[in-house]
Amino acid sequence: MMVKKVAEKLKAVRLFPDRSILTMGHEVLALVRRVKEGDGVAFQAIYDLFAKKIYNFVYRMLGSKEEAEDITQDSFLIAYRELKNLRKEAQFESWLYHIARNEVYQKLRHGKFLRYTLDDGKIAHAYETKRQSAELNPEETVLNDELSQAIQSALADIPDKLREVFVLAVIQKVSYKDICDIVGKSLSAVKTDIYRARLMARDALKKYLDGSVAAKPHSSYKEQ
Repeated sequence: MMVKKVAEKLKAVRLFPDRSILTMGHEVLALVRRVKEGDGVAFQAIYDLFAKKIYNFVYRMLGSKEEAEDITQDSFLIAYRELKNLRKEAQFESWLYHIARNEVYQKLRHGKFLRYTLDDGKIAHAYETKRQSAELNPEETVLNDELSQAIQSALADIPDKLREVFVLAVIQKVSYKDICDIVGKSLSAVKTDIYRARLMARDALKKYLDGSVAAKPHSSYKEQ
């Protein structure tokens, strides 16, 4: 759906013919170059493509829907203003994440953010649950919502530097190479941080996961 949406935007600004065979990476690169030429419609296409990713990253870091919305908007404004200085255009996504990350740490340094609560997590994930309810049965929908809340609460117990790599790697599915660019660390350091973050997240979720298994006797789980 997202690829189709971007393709429609590309046609609107006449970047490619209708029968485009370019990869998503090439499409983003072309959009970036058009924005540098002053094409506002191309920047709108970029926003449509990446806004949800940036919002989710910021929300997972701060636990505040309002702050996530504000920082997402600010990050794109900064990107629009500074895009002319971006030399490695193929690394646009990592660069955009890096901008959002800087804004997140500005908030963390000044303490101007809201920490995680189950209620806040429930609100922030309402749209996701609604979307998934079309495919899941009611029991699975409730379970998914509860798990989302549990994950969000567990993230609050992970140190900021570990939480960011966990969110990027495990939740956002960003490549390790791109994570290195975003956080400014070596590959070995990033792998170590992700490993430590996974352990901390597993421990924080253990109580919930154990309870969910015990509550489902019809599960495929079998005692050894």
